[in-house]
Amino acid sequence: MKNATIVLELFVLLILSSSLIFFFGCASSPELKGTEGELWAGKLAGMIDADLKMYFSRFDEKEDHYEVKGSFNGEIGRVAGGYGSGTMRGTLSGEVKEGNVVVRIRGTATVNEGSASITGKLRGTLLDNQAAGTWDIDARSSEGSHYFSGQWHADKTDSAIQ
Repeated sequence: MKNATIVLELFVLLILSSSLIFFFGCASSPELKGTEGELWAGKLAGMIDADLKMYFSRFDEKEDHYEVKGSFNGEIGRVAGGYGSGTMRGTLSGEVKEGNVVVRIRGTATVNEGSASITGKLRGTLLDNQAAGTWDIDARSSEGSHYFSGQWHADKTDSAIQ
């Protein structure tokens, strides 16, 4: 009986420690994988207020052609249908050709009633050390869908990630 109690205590200790390691591993938010190049920082404004990070990597031998990767994280001020405020976070992937920015958005929106998958586009122009344009996002859940839109801007920072 004493051996069974010791084995049970060790099993519970193993499960508890594994759960804690898993929880803290998922709670961390490392930098976006595969991000190299020029760091641009800015904001999404409009129906959400979010911080924006984008990394512009120049394609080989093409002067005005960049790959874009990045992320955003921000607050939803108000959601139609009485769901209150919440948060939205996502990743960005796209390109800049001849000064035209076209980037896909994917991520998650979380409000009082639950979470939703988001997809959208960020469009705009790149001029020297500044970029700006508009964005739109569709958030879909089992409860329905919500449309968000607004403007964005970003400035080139002095940081180059390699």
